[in-house]
Amino acid sequence: MLGARRWTLYRHVVLPASMPAILGGLKQGWAFAWRSLMAGELLVIVAGQPSIGVMMKNARDLADASSLIAVMIVILIIGIVVDSLFFGIAERALRRRWGLVDNAA
Repeated sequence: MLGARRWTLYRHVVLPASMPAILGGLKQGWAFAWRSLMAGELLVIVAGQPSIGVMMKNARDLADASSLIAVMIVILIIGIVVDSLFFGIAERALRRRWGLVDNAA
């Protein structure tokens, strides 16, 4: 790439070209980690320790549908906020840098 060698080549060519794939991998990793965390919370309940899993188990045992749905909505909102804020901002910045978004909008 016009005489770039070693670190200059990686810094100015390889790393910027791989950023979309890296960001996609981070986003997919977040999704897997979030689902695994929620599954772990539901499967492993430690007595006496307040957690989302304990709250959901108690709501289920007491047939408290409103509390159960409220906890599920909180889980959903946390996932959406992290996805849209962190990854949304990063994706928009990356698209803007690569010229894939109209800057006038």
